[in-house]
Amino acid sequence: MSIKQITYHILFWIVVTGSFTISEWGYMDSFKDALVYELLFLPSRLIVVYINWFVLIPRFLYKNKLLQYFLILVLILLIVAIGHRYFMLYWGYPNFFPQWMQGQKIEPLRFAKLIQAVLIIVSPVAFTTGFKLFMDWYRQRRETEVLIQEKTSAELKFLRSQTNPHFLFNTLNSIYGLALEKSEKTPSLILKLSDILSYTLYESNTNEVPLTKELKLIENIIALEKERYEKRVEIEYVVKGDIESVKIPPLILVPFIENAFKHGLKNEVKKGWIKVTINVSKEELFFTTQNSISKKEDENSNGGLGLQNICRRLDLLYGKRKNLEINKTEDAFIVNLTIKLLQDEA
Repeated sequence: MSIKQITYHILFWIVVTGSFTISEWGYMDSFKDALVYELLFLPSRLIVVYINWFVLIPRFLYKNKLLQYFLILVLILLIVAIGHRYFMLYWGYPNFFPQWMQGQKIEPLRFAKLIQAVLIIVSPVAFTTGFKLFMDWYRQRRETEVLIQEKTSAELKFLRSQTNPHFLFNTLNSIYGLALEKSEKTPSLILKLSDILSYTLYESNTNEVPLTKELKLIENIIALEKERYEKRVEIEYVVKGDIESVKIPPLILVPFIENAFKHGLKNEVKKGWIKVTINVSKEELFFTTQNSISKKEDENSNGGLGLQNICRRLDLLYGKRKNLEINKTEDAFIVNLTIKLLQDEA
């Protein structure tokens, strides 16, 4: 044990002995006699308490060997009580309370006196057992919470690490198509991609970013895709409310934008459409995307890896504070996300 732990144990026994002394003082005329009487009981209490604390509880009680635990504890109490009776009758009483021995027959194994000694010794045993059970339960709970937090943090980092390459793959794929066509837009798209990568590499490695930065990234993505698809897509982008003071996890909205372009327009030969709305109030952030569905789009398509990852991230980050609805109609794919903002996020 450390010095700090030893100090706590010493203070505990001072409190226990002092409490029993004050209680015993009510039956004796002298506080000194009450203190001496309790100090004579201290060795027996120490023996049983620490055998129970370090041996019986971890080896029997924590292993669900309840019957063995109680039988061994009772046996130890009886042995220590008998030893205490011999100690008091042959040394304690003669040296400190000789008046109590006058005319008394020495009977170390007298049943009533043994039960009295057991009850006096067992009092701190019961208290320390309850205290140890509580402390060990609390410590185990804290360790479990830390493990859960570490697991959640590791999973979030893994999901975020997948988001960046997934986004990069989709964007490079778009530029690659234009490069094959030797489009004059390729250089400008690469420049926009550079700005996007700057954000994902250098500004998204934190737990939260200002919503304004995330929206700037979304605007760059929309601009990039708009140049790629030209007149093939009609885009409606609306932002409402006070966005300046809100913070969100980085790249939490981007996968929904990616999904709208990737799955809404990749096989569409006629003109498609995409609607993005972000509305911020004092208590909530509402985000929605709607996109047209290509007739050639697989009916069983669920949005791919990026959408699955972001759904998991939202569960880990917000839990019940978020409501995510993903619906697919005959001609549209709709995502509605509502996040309840805390005070430090709004």
